[in-house]
Amino acid sequence: MSLRLRFLHTADWHLGQPYRSLPPGLASRLREERLSAVGRLLSLAERQGVNLVLAAGDQFDGPNPDPDLVREVLGKIAEHPGIEVHLIPGNHDPGEPGSIYRRALFEPPPNLRVHLDASPVPLPERGATLYPCPCDRRSGDDPLSWIGPRRPEDGLRIALAHGSLPECLDPEGRTYPIPADAPTRYDLDYVALGDWHTARPAPEQHPTGRMYYAGAPEVGGWDEVGAGSALLVDLGAEGEPAIRRLRCGGFRWDEITVELYADGDVLALNRRLDPLKGADRLVRLRVSGRLSASGREGLDRLIEERAPEFAALLLRDEALVIAADGDLPEPADPMLREALARLVRLRDGGGGPAGEPPEVVSRAIELFRALAPREQD
Repeated sequence: MSLRLRFLHTADWHLGQPYRSLPPGLASRLREERLSAVGRLLSLAERQGVNLVLAAGDQFDGPNPDPDLVREVLGKIAEHPGIEVHLIPGNHDPGEPGSIYRRALFEPPPNLRVHLDASPVPLPERGATLYPCPCDRRSGDDPLSWIGPRRPEDGLRIALAHGSLPECLDPEGRTYPIPADAPTRYDLDYVALGDWHTARPAPEQHPTGRMYYAGAPEVGGWDEVGAGSALLVDLGAEGEPAIRRLRCGGFRWDEITVELYADGDVLALNRRLDPLKGADRLVRLRVSGRLSASGREGLDRLIEERAPEFAALLLRDEALVIAADGDLPEPADPMLREALARLVRLRDGGGGPAGEPPEVVSRAIELFRALAPREQD
């Protein structure tokens, strides 16, 4: 009889993430959303007819989470008694002595199994053996190296680990290095990884495979493109597992990077916001360039008027230069001064020679002034 197993692979909940760079009120909302995402992914498992969830570490953002938060997440898991949840500690919440997972405060419900030891866990009713690889200290060793050869009673062999594949190593060298050939090296049918916050490889481009990062169930920053999901894994004894990404995130994060040199650029930025608006959207505007004082007022007005349409509309303007209206000196070269004068006449005459609107000509003027050599004081 061929073995089949279906489960949900998740990781990197990072409950309690501080979001220090964001306004306090928004940071509080985002922390609440991370907790809500746990409930959503368990409900998602139920809707998919799945009763097994594997969580690959970093359930908490740090080793000393708030006691109320611990009780809340355990309560979320207890609300789904038909789903068996297996989890391991990650590098943010390691299972070392004194770990949150070893304290009396942490009272797991009957459907939660926390694995603090690296030893095989038979799941005979599922025809599988789980190989948990918990993080108990910072380590430069391969966390899967203890896994032995296949045994007749193993069935499907699944590793649950938290660490870094070679392509995910940073210059400082992340802990718990995992070999790229782990599935074949250790004869594993699936390796459920945590640590990378976006699904990797992307299931849409790689729908079959034996080793994946699940990604975080809730986006934690603008660099986490593709986070906010879990992986549905269909595993059989023959052939490659089938992997599908299931969205469970609450907020979507977007960023617009733009150079502003004229009032028309601010109007164009306003139009770019239209397709992004929504109560679940966090949008950051990263602006650079050079605006007049009145242009800056227009930008501030835009932020104020459009902000209610988003969960948050944030501005990063460190690279934006503000010049008082009319204070930009003229170019030093007479030919350049004449070229600038022609641009001004075009703008005042209603547009460019090829029908360009006045705001396009205005931007050309500001760019010209910003880049042309000027007279020295």
